Amino acid sequence: MIFAIDDQLDELPSSDRTDQMLVEYTRQGSHAAFAVLMGRYGDAVYSIVRNMCATSSEAEELTRQTFVTACREIASIGRNVSLRTWLCGTAIKTVLAQRQRGGRTVARSSLEPLPVRCDRSGRLIPPAGKWRDLGDSALQGSDLTGLLREALEHIDDGVRAAFVLCDLAELSAREAATLLQTSPREIHRRVHRARLMLISVLDGFFKSRSENKTRARVLAPRRNRPL
Repeated sequence: MIFAIDDQLDELPSSDRTDQMLVEYTRQGSHAAFAVLMGRYGDAVYSIVRNMCATSSEAEELTRQTFVTACREIASIGRNVSLRTWLCGTAIKTVLAQRQRGGRTVARSSLEPLPVRCDRSGRLIPPAGKWRDLGDSALQGSDLTGLLREALEHIDDGVRAAFVLCDLAELSAREAATLLQTSPREIHRRVHRARLMLISVLDGFFKSRSENKTRARVLAPRRNRPL
């Protein structure tokens, strides 16, 4: 029967291989169908896991564990549940479970715990900076990527998970709340807190770049002008 399913899958164009079909074939034991799912969502799952981990090697191992768990538990997906959302949740649960077992790896960092100021009522005070345009070429450098990964390591796992699911995986607050077993309001609070922390890091990064450029202009030798 499995060979018949795999043959049928091979005959279908990629556009006709829906998530629902692939899940059903996987439930019936088709490894080929699950391989298609891994190819379709592997990058998305790795991105989530990588942004919850300190190192790429740890992320690769936890991504592998995520798909092993997904293959074993795929029969539990509800008929109306998005496969992508379910995989995101499986990835987050895999990472958090690893951390709870004491397997958290913290990268060496020059950053102090990120400052977050609160008023007397306990509300977060936003810094002066704002989110930069993500298309800004200054945001594409590896130095900033590394800095933001360091910053994420200083954020509480629950806050970090909410930020990764909502701002990076682009899940709704309701979806993230279901996966993290909390309320949408709490998800909004966590995401807001993470944004303020990362804004502080970005402000420092761009201020440092501006100062370095100014210093470079001052120290640059002046060309002799023709008489």
